[in-house]
Amino acid sequence: MAEKTLAIGGLTSQEALRRLEQFGPNVIKEKRKTPLIIQFLSQFKDVLVIILIAAAIFAYVAGEKVDGSVIIGIVILNATIGFFQGYKAEKAIEALKKLLSPKARVARDGMEILIDAKDLVPGDIVILNEGDKVSADCKIEREYELRADESILTGESMPVKKDAEQTNKLFMGTQITHGNCIAVVAQTGMRTEFGRIAQLTSETKKDKSPLQKELAHIGVFVGKITIAISGVLFLIGIFVQGRGIVDTLLFAVSVAVAAVPEGLPATITVALALGVQRLARENAIVKQLSSVETLGSTTVICSDKTGTLTKNEMTVQDIFFDTYEISVRGVGYEPTGAFAIQNRAGKEVDYFDYEKEGLGDLASKRPAFYRYFELINRSAIICNNARLANTDDRWHILGDPTEGALVTMAEKAGFMSGHVNSTHKRIFESPFDSARKRMSVIAQEADTKKVFAYVKGAPDAMLSICSRVLENGQIIPFDAKKKEAFLKKTDSMANRALRTIAFAYKEISTTEQRNYNEQEIENNLIFIGLVGMMDPPRDEVKEAVKLTHRAGIRVFIITGDHGLTAHAVAKELGIAKSYGVNIVTGEMLNKMPDNKLDKLVAPGQETIFARVSPEHKLRVVESLKRLGETVAVTGDGVNDAPALKRADIGVAMGITGTDVSKEAANMVLTDDSFGTIVTAVIEGRTIYENMKKFIYYIFSANIGELLCIFITIMLGLPAPLTAVLILIVNTLTDVFPSLALGVEPVERNILEKAPRKPDAKIMEGPFIRRYVTVGFLIGTVTAGTFLWNLYINGWWFGEKVELDSAVYAESATMAFVVLTLIQMVHSFMCRSESVSCFRMNPFKNMYLVAAVASSTLFTIAAVEVPFLQKFLKTTSLTSQQWGVLVAFSFSILVFEEIRKFFLRKKLQKTAALSHA
Repeated sequence: MAEKTLAIGGLTSQEALRRLEQFGPNVIKEKRKTPLIIQFLSQFKDVLVIILIAAAIFAYVAGEKVDGSVIIGIVILNATIGFFQGYKAEKAIEALKKLLSPKARVARDGMEILIDAKDLVPGDIVILNEGDKVSADCKIEREYELRADESILTGESMPVKKDAEQTNKLFMGTQITHGNCIAVVAQTGMRTEFGRIAQLTSETKKDKSPLQKELAHIGVFVGKITIAISGVLFLIGIFVQGRGIVDTLLFAVSVAVAAVPEGLPATITVALALGVQRLARENAIVKQLSSVETLGSTTVICSDKTGTLTKNEMTVQDIFFDTYEISVRGVGYEPTGAFAIQNRAGKEVDYFDYEKEGLGDLASKRPAFYRYFELINRSAIICNNARLANTDDRWHILGDPTEGALVTMAEKAGFMSGHVNSTHKRIFESPFDSARKRMSVIAQEADTKKVFAYVKGAPDAMLSICSRVLENGQIIPFDAKKKEAFLKKTDSMANRALRTIAFAYKEISTTEQRNYNEQEIENNLIFIGLVGMMDPPRDEVKEAVKLTHRAGIRVFIITGDHGLTAHAVAKELGIAKSYGVNIVTGEMLNKMPDNKLDKLVAPGQETIFARVSPEHKLRVVESLKRLGETVAVTGDGVNDAPALKRADIGVAMGITGTDVSKEAANMVLTDDSFGTIVTAVIEGRTIYENMKKFIYYIFSANIGELLCIFITIMLGLPAPLTAVLILIVNTLTDVFPSLALGVEPVERNILEKAPRKPDAKIMEGPFIRRYVTVGFLIGTVTAGTFLWNLYINGWWFGEKVELDSAVYAESATMAFVVLTLIQMVHSFMCRSESVSCFRMNPFKNMYLVAAVASSTLFTIAAVEVPFLQKFLKTTSLTSQQWGVLVAFSFSILVFEEIRKFFLRKKLQKTAALSHA
């Protein structure tokens, strides 16, 4: 603990301890963690899983212990995968968390000491310097040129001027960018503004994801089907077959249990888990498995501007002096980039990249230009208190972001701030203040001993104190006409949301040590030029926005920053394409009824929300959800957290994001890139499409099994498939191909499709009709094979078949084989609803090839390996029988290719009519 004598007293240690007991530690209460056992048990809440558990219990009651054990094993496997995926995501996010400010410098017992920030109490006197994070809400007692970055709370990218009178509040989590102060702690912990927003977040309701709703719907659907099957089989057993009630009930339940798609929950869980792993490799940590698919159904993305669409790093974009206008390339604080030099006619006359060419070439080729170029960059370095730093290969600034942008500009040009400052001794500084809107520095050149004044400030405040201007290599009078030209250029930059800074200088005749004053320095200056800067969009965002538009997803900017700044960013990124963009402020939202807000966010509207609070962001999200949109919200600040939680999917930034925003979000981007969201959208859509494929595959197979059993039971025959054989089909020969369909590669036109409607369900009419139709084919072929083999062995309708007869074992074995093989062929047909399998490369999904090969080999082993024959009650088949069964299995290929042909014709006709 470092300490030193201080002129201010502060609290005594005893009083600080008493207040700590009274007010509690200065921490933001985290959401209470759910015990691991509860997290694991929560995996069993899905309707489909509950049905499977019930099916297992009925299987045990019916004496089918193998069936029951297999079902329970699958349920536990499914729960284990889901639990460990959530646990891994939680640990990854904990690794990303950063403390707000672990230490605080305070006055205690008349001494300045360093304490843990959690031990701050109301009444503590804190000392804050440039670069410090504020650890509690404070009231400023005295300050020197104090500015604070409040973007974490407000979303505004520019630092806010603070004083001891009007703007005398500092907030937890913000950062001092310039100056220093002494302040008194007013509120700590959850009573701070930071804590208030955290509380708002914890009180915000979280809806179920679309996938959770979909799985619940499928679970109810399966439950109804299971009950219906049991009821019908029970009635047939009692009234048609004349069986006893107990035997009939056990038989009906066992068949219904066997028909339940045991592998479906595990297949969905594995498909989602694999999607989560792929996203983790693409810099996205997903906290809930179902959140992966939710992004695929997203219709609207509400994005914060500062730090999400932009880098939150002020960057010089334009330089204007003499007859030249220079466009500066490169984004953020990394001092690399080029300069495109244009004349006033807008024609590019040169291109300069310091890293490739060096300053020597520029000085020799364009000596007059170089003189002004060097002068404006030298002024930017000397009249500046910020420093550029590199920590862990990441460039950042110490000090004010505006001044940091100027240092970065100079270093891009090859003028190193360290060298310039070492060759220019600073004699005097008059800091920036809001009245003058200027900053002045007097510095002496080390080699010539000449003394110069360098001044920077707002253009309107600078023009009035400049009497001369540099032009065409000469210093000439700065008349009203020339000043008007610079003001027009300033207005032009402002319309592009650029913040403009003007530079001027003059030589001071005397070098003797004396006191300078602002009036003496800031007059009769020589005007150098202007620079325009902004917090620029991230490089990858423009392309990502294009992809979201292609995908039919709308993007809204919701920011605490100025409307014009947000509009300029929106135009540059392509978010705002029309001139009729609505810019709505928080003040306007306070007076706006819900129905008017709903109209502003309706399809076809382009609206930017600016100067908004967390409550406003939350209200916009709720408006979109009222309109039936599936909403994704991105953000990094505390002010984003309530909206992140209320959204269908919240996406927080891992690097710049606060703990509160990460806690509220469903997904955390470890690279803070908006572009990663598009990757997640593609992944989500792919998972949904693949889910449809394997659900279609599994349900059509189950329909086939049930139909096969119904046909034979109605004919008074024993079921062609025993419960064990059905279970083998459902858990082995079904599961592997369905898992492979779950990792089917991305379709080329996946982003061309409009987002599915939030109320759209997989189990809808066309989808059900499709798998029922194919299921009827599978069931008919399976039952037909069973009956055909009985027939050629002397059976005829009305005759009984004994379960222990050789002809039944052979016929049942053939039914099992043809059912398995027809599903293997069908798995390749499931890869696309409309594209012919002959136009799809079968080796593009090697997992499916491997799954079909392994399932086929297992089927052969089940029939031909003696110990498996004994366990499964199968029998060996001849090569002729195998040939017939292979031929029968390809009947589904013929059927599906005909169906796809007519579907393609229908789609082509629909497309032609829509373009007519």
